[in-house]
Amino acid sequence: LMYRLYRQVPVAGRYLLLCLYLCLWVFALFNYSSRCRYSQPDVFIEDWPADDSRLKSGRCYLRRDSLQLQPLDLQHAPELHHLETALAGPEVPTQMRLRPGGSWAPSNCTPLQHVAVMVAFRNRDFHLRLLLNRLHRMLRRQLMKYTVFVVEQTGPEPFNRGMLMNVGVVEALKLASFDCFIFHDVDMIPEHDRNVYLCDENARHLASAIDEMRYHVMFYNYLGAVLAMSSKNFFRINGFSNVYWGWGNEDDDISARTMEAGMLVSRPPLTLGRYKMVRHPKAVRIESAYSQFRHWRARQFEDGVSSLGSGSYSLRLIDRQPLCTRLTVQLNASQHRMLPEWQAKPASIWWFLGFYYL
Repeated sequence: LMYRLYRQVPVAGRYLLLCLYLCLWVFALFNYSSRCRYSQPDVFIEDWPADDSRLKSGRCYLRRDSLQLQPLDLQHAPELHHLETALAGPEVPTQMRLRPGGSWAPSNCTPLQHVAVMVAFRNRDFHLRLLLNRLHRMLRRQLMKYTVFVVEQTGPEPFNRGMLMNVGVVEALKLASFDCFIFHDVDMIPEHDRNVYLCDENARHLASAIDEMRYHVMFYNYLGAVLAMSSKNFFRINGFSNVYWGWGNEDDDISARTMEAGMLVSRPPLTLGRYKMVRHPKAVRIESAYSQFRHWRARQFEDGVSSLGSGSYSLRLIDRQPLCTRLTVQLNASQHRMLPEWQAKPASIWWFLGFYYL
């Protein structure tokens, strides 16, 4: 069909289209190189020595050769009580045993950051058991000081990943001070232990190679699946949007916010940022998602973590379980909808050309 339409265009028009197409490719190439880079986190490069000597400051030093690609079994998830016994039971050595709430920290060195892993969740128990089994084993090898938060949505409202992440950050900071937040999909299982769960000064996209995407990034400014962001940067961009009820585009929205703030995107190399996606029926993208996304700029500082008020959600339960801190929340959709004044503002013409964030 596209070829037939192309043949109907006059010859001069074809050359114009071809020239425009090549210009877009060149623009995308240079835009990618200026905004994205593959690297380890800045703190990893700056603070961790290349040799085997420990830092004089007593900070945790990770032997890179001890972190390997791990075989994964996505067909069989351990039962919850087996996981609790294996990771937090009395037979686990004290220095390796998880603390209540799914927390752990090395006892013989000072970690670089205090990390909170945020998992937005509803009705995915099998996926959650797979993820917790993998995450805890990997993060302990990485000598991280961390807590895993499972933010579970209850009630009749459609699933809202972005708002759950905002709520998780707000509630986590009431319990402890965190330097770094990892926003993690429950169905993304990391393969390589050397994919270090740390934040740097960028929007750090940890899932640079997903098996369902043939171990390549879907598009250069993609920030879905697993995203690491410092507490400072998260509040700087006003967190996630709260208006995406259902599946789709909340990751595009936060990507737009980070680039508007002048933040680069950093990723681990494709050989390290590997993830397997647990297979499951795909949700249908909400019809209004693209329409809402076109107006991201109009509502960025009015729709986000700063707009969570007393009536935005109700915290039903804080449960410090052996493997995680479970936050059960009910979201209030009536307070977080697209407002007419946001839609009245013109959308950026670049959206129609595919450059969503410029």
